[in-house]
Amino acid sequence: MKLIYMILLCLLNFQAMSGMAYAAELAGLWQEYNDDTGKVEALIRIEKTGNGNYEGVIEKLIPDTVEKNATRCTLCTGSLHNRPLLGLRILSNLQRRDHHTFEGGEITDPDDGKVYRCKISLSENGSTIEVTGYLNFNWIGHSEVWRRVRPEATYQSYPRQNRHAAYAHNG
Repeated sequence: MKLIYMILLCLLNFQAMSGMAYAAELAGLWQEYNDDTGKVEALIRIEKTGNGNYEGVIEKLIPDTVEKNATRCTLCTGSLHNRPLLGLRILSNLQRRDHHTFEGGEITDPDDGKVYRCKISLSENGSTIEVTGYLNFNWIGHSEVWRRVRPEATYQSYPRQNRHAAYAHNG
């Protein structure tokens, strides 16, 4: 009986630890909302790069129409100018500062084409992030709250686009 109790205790401890690891991870699929309507506008895939930084690309535009998917970032400058929004890298070079804070990177706003410094704060349970774009001081910026897309919802509600096809259009 004592052995069974110990095994159950170990399993519960392992499950709790794996949940904490998930909660502290920025990588995943996130819902970005329209400031005016409050409706989901895009799905952003954030991934950890080989050098340990984080970057994010627009994986899906909502509503998912041919016209919307053909939209280009005409106001963006430099290498992002006139690239399709679908597959566009809008977050780059974010570095983990502590357990729940990521900063030092940039965010591109496709609506105005401007590039801002970026700070992301991950919630304790890992279900939301506060994304702040700013020029000089992060307390004088614009913040949005994005919600994590649950893995099972990714395939039911928001089928993934062929990201390689989206990147092929960036050239």
